[in-house]
Amino acid sequence: MARSVRRLLRLDRERRWNTEFAAGKWSWLHNLDELAHHGVLSSYIAFLKPQARVLDVGCGTGTLYEQLRGCYSAYIGIDFEEPVRQATPKADSRSQFIAADMNEFTPVDQFDVIAFNESIFYLVDLLEGLKRYERFLAPDGVFVVSMHGQPRNDPLWEKINATYHILDAVTIANQRGVKWNCKAFAPMKELAAA
Repeated sequence: MARSVRRLLRLDRERRWNTEFAAGKWSWLHNLDELAHHGVLSSYIAFLKPQARVLDVGCGTGTLYEQLRGCYSAYIGIDFEEPVRQATPKADSRSQFIAADMNEFTPVDQFDVIAFNESIFYLVDLLEGLKRYERFLAPDGVFVVSMHGQPRNDPLWEKINATYHILDAVTIANQRGVKWNCKAFAPMKELAAA
């Protein structure tokens, strides 16, 4: 697909999501039955990289940020304009939210952890996108990812499993039977250095 067409599709999605976030249609992400996968990612971060510099790609209104409970030295969350507008009042002196397209965002710093919480499937090309984000990982940095446990996401996990060193993986389900797969992984070069 031509780059300009892909960009137009992302702009349409951005407009739709900004409208939906403004109308409160995504507020359910803060419900109790959504807590488990946010909790797993925040626990991975706290265990693997205490006081990490965290980049949260597709941060929404800051659900993962809230679960980190200050266990970071620096936090940047990126998403579309409306969710970032709603998240910004939550920021403290070590955190910020930036309106940006994940497929184009280029941070100025490196991070100990880059999180994709229900957002990795929006990378235009999964492996190309992850390779691009590897440039923003600190030398011993890790990715943490949560994806809804739908069969349609299995090919994405297969690509990740074949390309990265999986540090841990867990599948969780809430009482309604909604499942998430969560993983912590590192570039293969980290395995060689360990």
